[in-house]
Amino acid sequence: MKRFALSRKGIGAVPLILGLIVVFAGAFLLYRNWQAGTEARKATPGQASAVPPGAPGPKAAPSFSLPDTDGNIYSSARLAGKPVVINFFATWCPPCKAEIPGFVEVYNKHKGKGFELIGISLDTDSRTSMPGFIMSNKIGYRVLFGDLATARAYGGVSTIPTTFFVGKDGVIRNVHVGYIDKDAFDKEVMKLL
Repeated sequence: MKRFALSRKGIGAVPLILGLIVVFAGAFLLYRNWQAGTEARKATPGQASAVPPGAPGPKAAPSFSLPDTDGNIYSSARLAGKPVVINFFATWCPPCKAEIPGFVEVYNKHKGKGFELIGISLDTDSRTSMPGFIMSNKIGYRVLFGDLATARAYGGVSTIPTTFFVGKDGVIRNVHVGYIDKDAFDKEVMKLL
């Protein structure tokens, strides 16, 4: 009956097995997200699709009211009449983190022209660590905590990162699924200005 008890030299079998399951599940999710982003880049290298996933044609960007890192509710109504990019991301997602420096550079370049960039975090447990993530990545644009309802409203965001390019008229002009490099991102932003 002692076969699952702690050994003298390490952890028991049950915690070890549970730990391995968690590691493999995390690796699988990272691989699946990376693979989806790679497939999206192969299909449209450096380009955004003209129509959002699941939509028959151009549509207005869904409205939202989400908390920011200070707990204040930010409404998308504040974006009316502005060119906007909405990026769904997660702090644990490698392609999401890789595109942030380019986002920061392009945002700083165009924010004086009324351009807004909104990051919507789909993390479930990062509320306390988000301020540190923002600071370490030098993010100067607004970051909000997303929810399932918002992801569904935007066509069921199933792959991160997913980036929506919204014109001054509030209509979604382009959607990019997966990693987007700085130059391609800047070209898409320029089309909105």
